Amino acid sequence: MNFSFWTIKNRGLLLFSLFLGLNASHVFSQDYDDPALGQQPVVSQPQDYKPLGFRAGSFMLHPGVELAAEYNDNVLYSFQDEQSDTIFHVRPYVTAQSNWSRHSFSVRLAADIGRYADFDVRDYEDLFFTVEGRFDVKGRNAVGYRFDILQLHEDLNSRDSEQGIEPTVYQLLGGGLNYDHYFNRLSLGLATEWRQLSYDDVLSEDGSIINNEDRDRDQFVMSLTAGYQFKTDKRAFLTVGFDETEYDQLIDRNGFHRDSSGYFIRSGLDFSITSVLTGDLSVGYHEREYDDPQLQDVDGVGLGAGLTWFPTQLTTVRANVSSSIEDTTNSTASGYFRTLYSLRVDHELLRNLQLNGRLSYADSDYEPILGAPAGSRTQDKVWRAGIGLNYFINRWMFLGASYDFQELSTNVANDGYKVNRAWLILGFEK
Repeated sequence: MNFSFWTIKNRGLLLFSLFLGLNASHVFSQDYDDPALGQQPVVSQPQDYKPLGFRAGSFMLHPGVELAAEYNDNVLYSFQDEQSDTIFHVRPYVTAQSNWSRHSFSVRLAADIGRYADFDVRDYEDLFFTVEGRFDVKGRNAVGYRFDILQLHEDLNSRDSEQGIEPTVYQLLGGGLNYDHYFNRLSLGLATEWRQLSYDDVLSEDGSIINNEDRDRDQFVMSLTAGYQFKTDKRAFLTVGFDETEYDQLIDRNGFHRDSSGYFIRSGLDFSITSVLTGDLSVGYHEREYDDPQLQDVDGVGLGAGLTWFPTQLTTVRANVSSSIEDTTNSTASGYFRTLYSLRVDHELLRNLQLNGRLSYADSDYEPILGAPAGSRTQDKVWRAGIGLNYFINRWMFLGASYDFQELSTNVANDGYKVNRAWLILGFEK
């Protein structure tokens, strides 16, 4: 059963987490379409260029650092009067991964220190601590767990909350537990996820303090998945889940009680067609109800997909579709239904030279409150496209360059933006 323990979102929630699921190498090179923080595209080395690390007892350690320069031609993400800047990044990290014959355990410590050449008020320091592992019970049965302590920041491309002069810093404490049990062809999986979000206050442009205490909240999700493997390489599944969000502050800055609860149901197929095409396809329904009668319920039918296609031995194509209901502190909406479509192509020009291209589209439909004024936010559409080149000098050093275009179109007048970003990266890892 595929289960994401938590997600972090640039827009107040999570985002599909920053470096979940990445190997020891290049922990900052998050997935291109992750809403979190908008980092550069993922870097994945060929097997014979992967860092070897060094042994420490029954663990392999991978220390490293990435030095990056990012040029942004609309650093304030504004509709007009665009301002450009260069941001310099220093990203140290260390990963410890067990090499046991059974079970697994890993720890990651990392930081992302960003410094702006001109807009130094936007400087930030993101910090990451992650523990994850697996207990092998019997056969294919296993218990997975995860624990995270993160300090992150919101960028100005977020249109979902009030932004100040400095970045809005927030802390995320989260964890998850899941158990998968196999009865021959039948399988059952139980998963739980919890996260706590705490936002710092920030200074506004007029010198007043933006109080973000009403954004602090706890979120809990539990899901049960039943699967039936009707062929060796095909499995049908059904997932039913429940979620609950509870805010620390009873009433927010707009006079709303935003506590909510909901459920989701998803059905689909896991499959593989030889080794050429693997993945899953599903369709699901999501619904969330709010305690405040002024906040309209949010629901929607969404598609799900995670496909990997190998048209040649040198080319990999990945396609993903995901849908979810997200929280907001927007004064005229209760929440929004978000669907993300993404496509990525990786091709080996040479064994140590990789070319990649990316395309994504995110559609966010906001549910207006009762009596919302005309012109209130009802829909945001974000397009992204990019291309990148990675050159692996040896096992412990690589160079990367990438370009990314992003555009927000929205029904709110003069609130969209277009931005071009370019990256240069030099990475070292033992």
